[in-house]
Amino acid sequence: MEGNERIARSRRRQYDHEQHGGRCGKPEHQGAAVKAALGANIGVAIAKLLAAFFTGSSAMLSESVHSIADCSNEIVLMVGGRFSKRKTDGDHPFGLYRAKYLASFVVATLLFFVGGFFSTSEAVKKLVAISADPALRDVNRMELLVAFIVVVISACLEGFGLHQSIKEANERMERTNTPRMGVFRFWRHTKSAELASVIMEDTLALIGLAFAGLGIGLAILLDDEIFDALGGLMVGLVLIVGSLFLAFKSGSLLIGEAVDSDTRGKIVEAVTTTPGVERLLNMQTVHMSEDDILLCVKVQTSKLDRDYDVETVDKIEKAVRTALPGTISRSTSSRTSTAPNTCTRNRFPRNRNRSIWESRTI
Repeated sequence: MEGNERIARSRRRQYDHEQHGGRCGKPEHQGAAVKAALGANIGVAIAKLLAAFFTGSSAMLSESVHSIADCSNEIVLMVGGRFSKRKTDGDHPFGLYRAKYLASFVVATLLFFVGGFFSTSEAVKKLVAISADPALRDVNRMELLVAFIVVVISACLEGFGLHQSIKEANERMERTNTPRMGVFRFWRHTKSAELASVIMEDTLALIGLAFAGLGIGLAILLDDEIFDALGGLMVGLVLIVGSLFLAFKSGSLLIGEAVDSDTRGKIVEAVTTTPGVERLLNMQTVHMSEDDILLCVKVQTSKLDRDYDVETVDKIEKAVRTALPGTISRSTSSRTSTAPNTCTRNRFPRNRNRSIWESRTI
């Protein structure tokens, strides 16, 4: 009993130390991609709204709504990122890290309803109106030419935003010693809610602008307004499809994803090579956010001694920190027990000591 109390006091001291500044050297994720995307989308949204108002272009109206949705999305992501850093209370023992994933899921919902659904419905209304009144097919080439110029300028700004996202993705791969990969493969594997959302938004924006530009261009060349309406319809459909992909991605992260195979291999090697560890019995990991991992390890130690087990747990913790350079572990609980570990459903003989170590790594 006395040994358990001593362990608990030690863990509380360590936790308090890390909560109040003992976590030096943490590589903070600045979210430059989100800020760059927000700045670009504000300018793009204003230009598109003006063009849509003066030209009446359906494709430009769809793109205006798209940019407004993107601005809202970036604000939601920034609020979610700030909220996830707040100090937790007893109701959230593992922190508020998943607020980022919740924000990303909200972004997918906004893209679907605000961007995709509205743009599609407006384009369909225009198509129905043109079908009912052929006179509406007549094109004001000068107005649509202005809209086309706005599309080109918007594409340049959105391209800059995507470039910033790719740059941040490359910096993250370098910081985490991850092998270089293409941006879309990175999107499938990343645990960053912000980067996943911004990369998807910028990609959808460029694809949508391509359809809008194509529709406006064909309307000018063929003197038929129906192509502009079809361009707006395609923009809405692109947003709906993209939002579903993003909802699946953010939903998977919100439910909880394990670490990748490379990171898992490093942790397993660190644990199994720790002096005092005879065997790794079980290990579970789940991402709480991009850089926060909840780790639960069950090991078989070499001695039937509680104090020895405490030392072994400390060694494991140090080994994992070393195996994941640029990261810091924060222990949430650590104890030794001869009873079966409730962290998993496996049962083991009672004459073996088992150490349970749970940690979040950053």
